[in-house]
Amino acid sequence: MSTPHVLVVEDDPSVRGLLQTLLTAEGYDVATASDGLAGLVKASRRKPSLILLDLMMPDLGGIRVLEEMGGDPALADVPVIVVTGKLDAIPAMVEQLGEESVFAKPFSVAELLARVAEVTGGPIVPAPEQQ
Repeated sequence: MSTPHVLVVEDDPSVRGLLQTLLTAEGYDVATASDGLAGLVKASRRKPSLILLDLMMPDLGGIRVLEEMGGDPALADVPVIVVTGKLDAIPAMVEQLGEESVFAKPFSVAELLARVAEVTGGPIVPAPEQQ
């Protein structure tokens, strides 16, 4: 079994960097994109195990990314966790993805990492070496 590949699609460099650092430390293979269009391109080139998706981004927002993914047979089955500051969009996202797959900013790191592990089956972290 290979290490889960997580794609972080987030325009805020500090949030994107934080998510990349946290996920990498947990043992995930992480790629990032700073907007929805770049995220779709990266997802098409290498299908992720999971996408962490912001909603408010330049060029192509997260809602449009979800629509595009739904129309692409190669990406339609990729799980998505929305991480957003757009509080008025949360009810619609919960209805579409389920409450457990929508996180409002600021989010609980522990809860988000637990959900990522649940969705991906967890990273394959090598056992610590025997001393």
